[in-house]
Amino acid sequence: MNNFDLVGEVECVWLIQATCGEGPLWIEAEQSLFFLDIDGQMLHCYEEYTGGQRSWELEEKTGWVLPRRNHEGLVAGCSSGVYFLDLSSGKRTFALLPDPQESENRFNDAKCDRDGRIWAGRSHDPETKATGCLFRIDPDLSFSNWDGPYICPNGPAITADDSTLYHVDTFGGTVWAFDKHPDGSINNRREFARLDSQTEGFPDGLTVDSENRIWLAHWGGGRITCFSPQGKRLGVVQLPVPQITSCAFGGPDLSSLYITTAARNLNLDEYPLAGALFRVDTKTSGFASPAFAG
Repeated sequence: MNNFDLVGEVECVWLIQATCGEGPLWIEAEQSLFFLDIDGQMLHCYEEYTGGQRSWELEEKTGWVLPRRNHEGLVAGCSSGVYFLDLSSGKRTFALLPDPQESENRFNDAKCDRDGRIWAGRSHDPETKATGCLFRIDPDLSFSNWDGPYICPNGPAITADDSTLYHVDTFGGTVWAFDKHPDGSINNRREFARLDSQTEGFPDGLTVDSENRIWLAHWGGGRITCFSPQGKRLGVVQLPVPQITSCAFGGPDLSSLYITTAARNLNLDEYPLAGALFRVDTKTSGFASPAFAG
């Protein structure tokens, strides 16, 4: 049972056992939830109305996909850089790499803002060195570094009014908030939330709902925590697996919270649902991802 009245009961909608499920993205035009298996180098699609399932093999570890404003496929963040991806033909076109000097980094998570810029973290894949940063990628494919260094930057998420950006330092156990401005700059970094790794796990991906509440995944904590805009803990969505990676709102009215999980290094006899895609109905709603303008 969950302990607050914004959510119903959790259901497993795809027992896929992703090694590291990540990057959930609701595509309204297809009424489908796309998500990645980073370690398995796969892109998956769950069709809500039919329960249909589709998958595509990827050439390398990929942390996120986002829609493009020109409707020409997706833009993807991979180990070796940003690519434009055409799922129909399988064609992949290189766009940029923001940190060529860091050969062990990979893209981990990203979101678009309403002006079509991508905010994306690069993570140290062996997870031993603080070489990862939060980058902003503009529609002209220029890029800039806005936060870091971290071992594993995560999130980010942006409020519907585009005024606040949240960014996660997973190994530091911290969710940071920034003021976000119309010119695409961010400043006034401040601590929004901090997790106790011994009892709560580590902060991972997050999303924001239409009332600016923050929904945060706990890697190793087996839950999603919902926070008020002021950082107050409002309630918890308990999951039957420990490694919760991210979440995104979807469904026809954007009131279903989809949750990705990981089976990495877990005993599947003990956690048979590890790596599955979950869904929980809520009494709130999210908003569709803006598209990249490049």
